[in-house]
Amino acid sequence: MRCFFYGNSGRKTNERRKSSGYISFTIPDIGISFKAAYGGKPQECEYTGLLALLEFIDLNPQLFKGKSLEIYSDSTSVVHQVNLKQNASRDLEPYRNMALSYQKKIPFTLNWIPPDDNPAQSLFTIN
Repeated sequence: MRCFFYGNSGRKTNERRKSSGYISFTIPDIGISFKAAYGGKPQECEYTGLLALLEFIDLNPQLFKGKSLEIYSDSTSVVHQVNLKQNASRDLEPYRNMALSYQKKIPFTLNWIPPDDNPAQSLFTIN
């Protein structure tokens, strides 16, 4: 089953202050879409999108029983950090470690996709 997540802080990558952003995830095979406001640094928002998706999966095991979970994101750094191909900075280690702890309970693969192919990115449009 394919799942997608996205996070956007609503600002440039190098800014340190928190701002108004959002997180989202979608699971098209079962018609699930989620979006919420979230303030944080860019990668915090991306990780929070992943963690929201993993919490949903964990809380609804009946929807995923016997399914192979493929999770996709357009965040290269989050994908590489969770797949242990890139080190996480000290402030992102707790997020990465939570994702890894979910992976012990919920077997999933995490893969990168181009931003235009991520349906979770289109869930939240700013007018």
